[in-house]
Amino acid sequence: MIIRVSEAHVREGMHEEFLARLRELVSTFPATHAGMVRHEVLVDDADPRRVQYVSAWADASALVGYADAEWRTRPVTFPDEERFLTRPLELRHFVTVDVDPA
Repeated sequence: MIIRVSEAHVREGMHEEFLARLRELVSTFPATHAGMVRHEVLVDDADPRRVQYVSAWADASALVGYADAEWRTRPVTFPDEERFLTRPLELRHFVTVDVDPA
């Protein structure tokens, strides 16, 4: 499984509007994206301007279907997203490791 994390740094005073737009855009996920296992939005408790969209994917081919062949380096954005952000999205990927090998 591949965990994809897109981190946004939201402009002061735009946090609620950004979250509302993000919720609207992902409201049909994962049903509309083959291979997406789950997703969630994380908001930093100490700094609510830091928002992460976390999605879990069955494999790399599922991510190609969602984000194209450049999925490792190119974040998926929405129109006019830059007006909400203080800098471009930060994108990271993790693979899951079984903590109980038995």
